[in-house]
Amino acid sequence: MATPPRPIPTPTPHEIPRIVVGVLIYNRDGEIFLARSHKWKNRWIIPGGHLEWGEAFDHCVKREVREETHLEVGDIALIDVQESIFSQEFHEKRHMIFLDFSAQAQSSDVQLNEELQECSWFKPRDALRIDLNASTKRCIEKFIEKKIEKKHAEAHQKT
Repeated sequence: MATPPRPIPTPTPHEIPRIVVGVLIYNRDGEIFLARSHKWKNRWIIPGGHLEWGEAFDHCVKREVREETHLEVGDIALIDVQESIFSQEFHEKRHMIFLDFSAQAQSSDVQLNEELQECSWFKPRDALRIDLNASTKRCIEKFIEKKIEKKHAEAHQKT
């Protein structure tokens, strides 16, 4: 006779993978917005946060940016999908799925909430030289890659 399967323990809320949006905000000058966060060992990050139950991605992007920076954004586009399992950079043991978006700043009056300690605008390539968390670095690299691909496609269309 086969042994019955062992019951699967019910995970705690912290043991369930969470969907998190990250938002690489850019301005008309081609700069990107980064901020330091104590949650990421004071490294430079992009704003973002958890997707709420029943919330559309674009709404989450706008809500998280507004809550953390007071900025309004538009022209939202998906850049990348990443996974972070128990990152040593994060202040808690978490399993997160990052949906990284780019979004153009439609306002400029930055007011940080308690999650972010300081902020600045950087040229994307210059930003790769500062103390970024790993997922932000990859997001910026993908953003640069997509900008280059877009320029090549536009140049090809003109010929």
